[in-house]
Amino acid sequence: MLTHPQASSTALLIALSTASLPSYSENKGLVIEEVIVTAQKRAESLQDIPLSVSALSSHELGALKLHDTTEIAAQIPNVQVATPYSDSQPAFSVRGISMSDFSQNQSSPIAMYVDEVYKGVGALQALQLFDLERIEVLRGPQGTLYGKNATGGAVNIISRLPELNGVTQGDISVGLGNFQRKESRGALEFSNADHALGARIAFTLSEADGWVGNQTMARGNSSAFRDLALRLSSRYQASEDLEMVLRLSKSRSKQNEGHEVLATNIGAGGVGFFTGYDRAGLDYFDSELDRRGGNSIDNTNASLSVNWDISDQLTLTSVSSYDEGEWTTEEDADGSPYNILHIDFGSQVTSIAQDLRLSSNFDGDFNFLLGLYGHREDLDASVGQRLFYSFAGDNDGSGTLDCFEDFVTGCRADNNFNQVKTSLAVYFQGHYNLSPELTFTLGLRFTKDDTEINNYNASLGYLDPATHSEVLGAIPTISDYQNEITDRNWGTRFALDYALSSDITSYISFTTGYRGSAFNGQAYYDESEITTAAPEEVDAWEMGLKSDLLDRRLRINAALFHYAYENQQFLDVTPNFLSVLVNADKSTVQGAEIEITAIPHPTLDLRMGLGYLDSQYDKLELRGNDLSGNELINAPSLNFNAMINWRFLEMDRGHVYLTLDTNYTGDQYFDAFNNHNTRQEAYWLSNIRVGFQSQNGQLDIAFWAKNLADKKYVTFMTDLQDLFNFDYAHRGRTRTFGLDAHYRF
Repeated sequence: MLTHPQASSTALLIALSTASLPSYSENKGLVIEEVIVTAQKRAESLQDIPLSVSALSSHELGALKLHDTTEIAAQIPNVQVATPYSDSQPAFSVRGISMSDFSQNQSSPIAMYVDEVYKGVGALQALQLFDLERIEVLRGPQGTLYGKNATGGAVNIISRLPELNGVTQGDISVGLGNFQRKESRGALEFSNADHALGARIAFTLSEADGWVGNQTMARGNSSAFRDLALRLSSRYQASEDLEMVLRLSKSRSKQNEGHEVLATNIGAGGVGFFTGYDRAGLDYFDSELDRRGGNSIDNTNASLSVNWDISDQLTLTSVSSYDEGEWTTEEDADGSPYNILHIDFGSQVTSIAQDLRLSSNFDGDFNFLLGLYGHREDLDASVGQRLFYSFAGDNDGSGTLDCFEDFVTGCRADNNFNQVKTSLAVYFQGHYNLSPELTFTLGLRFTKDDTEINNYNASLGYLDPATHSEVLGAIPTISDYQNEITDRNWGTRFALDYALSSDITSYISFTTGYRGSAFNGQAYYDESEITTAAPEEVDAWEMGLKSDLLDRRLRINAALFHYAYENQQFLDVTPNFLSVLVNADKSTVQGAEIEITAIPHPTLDLRMGLGYLDSQYDKLELRGNDLSGNELINAPSLNFNAMINWRFLEMDRGHVYLTLDTNYTGDQYFDAFNNHNTRQEAYWLSNIRVGFQSQNGQLDIAFWAKNLADKKYVTFMTDLQDLFNFDYAHRGRTRTFGLDAHYRF
């Protein structure tokens, strides 16, 4: 039986504090590894920086068997991931700051970086996780150290580089699982004898049948996928002072049989009011879809990083990048065997960026980082929505198709537009040692953002019942709309960190966050629907403590925070099916998180995290309703995670190991109205991995299982009751399991 998370975390804390820990003299060297991160754009110990940062090492990523970016939050406190387009795109929420907008042209308040390259829109974010050095998650506003502003935080994904040690090495893994799962991944690296030039090529390939049974199709289940990614990383050490890294990557994620839309909370009369369809007789992981759609994302990336030590005290860093992304989704959005709501999404995006940084390494008390950043993102997007095609015709006998009377029944609403975003910024962060124990940090940033909407067109089409063919663009509704928004913002950061001892540091900080204006990408009937949302702004206070105790066998990091949040942007789907981009005037978010890592025994290590959120809208009026006092979207009040790694059955040839991990997500709402029907109740997810590793670490064979209890939960939900008589939702993944083998050479 599952216990309440507060009781579980308390019990674990007591266990950690009372465990019989081996003495340091008996286990010399038995310490928690120092975690080196680049969260502040220089290699530093995670314990030394005045930021709330969580890091997952390559070993932990393998033990957790993370497949894509939607799974990152599994072991990070106060971080959640929603999936508005199923597993194809992540929508991160950090400390209650989230993006609730399924438009393709919006950038998340949580910035994602892959090898220091910013990934702005969803078509660039659906990435497979493979051959990684680590993942860093920064909580709190970012800007004085990063190319792009972010009101909520940043996710840094860092891939592995060749080691330039003159050794040819690599690894290969293969795996099988339920739902006909097949996967393989590997890497090969080499460097020349002079240790100046090296290359590493890595790949991943995985596929599986769908885990949502579709009873209306002759073959194939919903959510079947095939993912492929390839990355080439080359590294050239031109001299002791100059290093260049070139990365080229290509990835593709494809679902041929659509994905798992769930029609839930179906009202009387069934989906669409008149079908009578209410999913009777179906299991949770079954469906009856009439459309065999598809879902695919293609990414291509090239980046060049140059680090030049101008002198012993100054380093110039340049990161240049080019990204392409293409995304299409053909969705049976009503989750029924009727054509009530079918939607096609499509977008193509190109992104170029240049980040230039000068950092110091002075011997004295002062050091700094000064950066210039430029970014351009060019996106073409389109949406097509088919409404109540199953009832297309002249149902009232008026002699006119119903589409031209109610503009819904048998209608098709289309839009397409071009959006160009350019961002220019200069940023600075410096720290000064006021004393051996006390350091002051100052950060400043100026940003100029321009957002252009070009050639925004929309039209109304219909299904001709006589020919059963679609007539597109019958009534133009928006023609060649153009607009432009320019934002300017000054950002600041102040921090004091104080070393209480050689093993315990504390800090207090104040940081401002900013997210630029946005256009509504869901307008179909009139130009007045192309609303603009004002910039988001956050004033964030944070206090933190970082400690390494018991001869570095117990690490406890904790933080308290308070946010004054203004103009949160989100999409409001109204009862008349207009989607309006709006701002929440004022909100407050406060809370805490604690992370504990411990090695109570040479064969056992533990990791635990606990997050608490208290969020509310202080001022929000929506559709004439005062929603002040409601909780923010995707902001569960409590979340908990834990992971245990245990080595046992030591043998001459190797050892058997066990990894158990679990995470708890408290009650959360998917809309600002806090409707009970769009509320996901608290749930646990638990996973296991048990395997054998050879003594030299070359061979690893393991059985794994995810979502052991086969928990039923949703990862996204939208209230469509007023127009379609149901709520649109995406299921979380069902139980999966398999066997994999990994060989290093």
